[in-house]
Amino acid sequence: MRSIFDGIRAGVVSALVLTLWGFLVVSTAAGDLASGTGMTFVAAAFGFLGLPQILYGLGFGAVIATWLAVFRRLDWLPLSQALGDPARDRAVASVMVVFPLCVAVVGAGVMAVHLGVTSNFNRATFQAQALAMAATGLSAGVALASPLLYGAVRAVLNKLPGRRDKPFWSWFVLGLYGLGIGGGAAGAYWYASSLHVWSAAEMQMGLAFVFLTPLLTLIFHRLRFERGAWSFGVPVAGAAVVASCFFVAPGWVVDNAEARALVLRDAPLMPAVAGHFVTLDRQQEGIFAFDACDEDDDDCYVEEEEQLLPVTSPDHPARRAVERAIRRGEREQRNEFEAIPEPPKNVVFVMVDTLRQDHLGYAGYHRNTSPNIDALAADSAVFLNAYATSPQTPRTVPPIFFGRYASQLRWFVPTANFPRVRPENLSLYEVLQEEGWQNIAMTSHFYFRERRGLTQGFDLWDNEGMKELEDSHTDIATPRIWEKVEPTLEELGREHREKGEEAQPFTLFVHFFDPHARYTRHDDFDFGRGSNNHERLINAYDSEIAHADHYVGKLIDKLKEEELYDDVIFIITSDHGEEFNEHGYYFHGHTLYNAAINVPKLVRVPGWFPMEVEGQVSVLDIGPTLLDLFGLPIPEQFQGESLADVLLGRSGVPDRPVFSELLPYTALDQHLRTVVYDNMKLIVDFHLDLEEFYDLSEDPMEQNNLIDERRDDAAKLREMLDEFMN
Repeated sequence: MRSIFDGIRAGVVSALVLTLWGFLVVSTAAGDLASGTGMTFVAAAFGFLGLPQILYGLGFGAVIATWLAVFRRLDWLPLSQALGDPARDRAVASVMVVFPLCVAVVGAGVMAVHLGVTSNFNRATFQAQALAMAATGLSAGVALASPLLYGAVRAVLNKLPGRRDKPFWSWFVLGLYGLGIGGGAAGAYWYASSLHVWSAAEMQMGLAFVFLTPLLTLIFHRLRFERGAWSFGVPVAGAAVVASCFFVAPGWVVDNAEARALVLRDAPLMPAVAGHFVTLDRQQEGIFAFDACDEDDDDCYVEEEEQLLPVTSPDHPARRAVERAIRRGEREQRNEFEAIPEPPKNVVFVMVDTLRQDHLGYAGYHRNTSPNIDALAADSAVFLNAYATSPQTPRTVPPIFFGRYASQLRWFVPTANFPRVRPENLSLYEVLQEEGWQNIAMTSHFYFRERRGLTQGFDLWDNEGMKELEDSHTDIATPRIWEKVEPTLEELGREHREKGEEAQPFTLFVHFFDPHARYTRHDDFDFGRGSNNHERLINAYDSEIAHADHYVGKLIDKLKEEELYDDVIFIITSDHGEEFNEHGYYFHGHTLYNAAINVPKLVRVPGWFPMEVEGQVSVLDIGPTLLDLFGLPIPEQFQGESLADVLLGRSGVPDRPVFSELLPYTALDQHLRTVVYDNMKLIVDFHLDLEEFYDLSEDPMEQNNLIDERRDDAAKLREMLDEFMN
């Protein structure tokens, strides 16, 4: 019984250590410990972290108590004296060797079954059932074989020398256990550090969460302090306080926005624990405009209801089409008068994955990461405030192609990690193909396989050499893509030289993946290793950018060599940016801050004027702009705007907000949206019911949340966001 109280006491002490540790990490945001938010955080942390630790300690103490009872029954106490018998010492050591081996065999067998068989199953329920059957069969087989394994280990130990007066093999195996656990923990910490996903505090607190309670339990069991208050008062009182905090804290957290942000988002370790116990009134309706279809139902089709608008409405499709036609006619007349050349009919569209704009030279970056893109920028319209529709590839690339935000697109399973686009969505490339364009795509990545539905409207989509998801993270894909792009440009150049104006107009979409994590340092573009993980990450990322920029330069040089450069509209952008701990996160896909969604957007129309364009635009504007430049009607379902007049310097960017979305999907249950308008930005977390407001003109890195000081401006943007969602 005393061991159980030792475990509970260890859990209480561990909870106190983790609570104070977590508070120190977030103390800047939580304020003084005596403040309302600080006290709420401490109470919530003590409850949410304390209950698992106390149950953990109680269980560990119960295990110790059970084994002590068994040893008493066998008259093995004191244990060191009992194990002095060499035969008993070897028997216990043999059991300690056999047990982890049996567990390892079952675990390895289940993993092999999953990799070889169940990973190919489409439904998770089938996978679970098959793996459960495999685990049951393997466990039964190992149980039957364990006596033979025990006999073999015992026979080996019997042939090895050992001390006759003191236990040797039992303590030796126990020492190996300790080395294995310690080495495993160190290896796991090193591997987690190399991924650069979690902060040091989060990883260290995670290790403490796992190891501190059992370690303290053993210490308390070994070092007796015979005081009633310590032996029974501390565990009982501590458990009572933890239980009180645990049951009361969810209500406090839900009712306090600042505490909700700390406990469920910002504090290390807390979101993973507290998220299981706090029930939030999450907005689940209206996330997606269209219902999902079954993943395997290729015939799924939903006809969109026609909007019944009066002809007098400025939003009526006919009126908008007429207005665009009038603007296009006026632009063409003015272009002719001012001797502005007609835009060419060909397009080269380069998407450099994970390209953060403020790491490029033209945007003011201090390193020479992008000399070729910078040279292109000097001859292009550069949109400094262009926004991706999402911080994730699967919810930015389809919107660019199909002209609608991810929440407005039709998907088979919109919450899948890599959802499939349904065929009734109308692609920019389908419009161009129907008008006689030849559309070509050159990629080499897991995401661009045909099943995704992105190939609609393409005459050729070459994704040869693509790697599976895990392998793609360390793949250097750009040279392989260039090997396909170069002969394609040679063929297009030869056709246009031979046929001249009679040559079929073309579009070429090229995707360079390499800046995506995990980053690879390139010797030709070396920015050093750095003195810490943060610097090493940035240096490697910059090396990846320079590597991709080199191939952008090769592509431009090849266009010039094939006499195509001045016969194509050249566009370069990215699907999202990258974060480097500006807001507690690395990589992308977690937030909607500018580091993750402010992307480069350069458009070069030969003979038109280079310029830098202020004001918010979206990557959704690429499709409407191209169609307008070609004199083609813009489909009504496209949500972007034409920037053709902006490219000529005749107007500013459209006076409208732009949006970005982080929608819930299998691997990440988050729902965030942001709206940007007139240098103001509102981020809404619909799961946590939190809002952040930033003035980008004064705070481009979004470090000063003005939601309390600028309530009226925030309300204006929230109204725009609500209208967009409805």
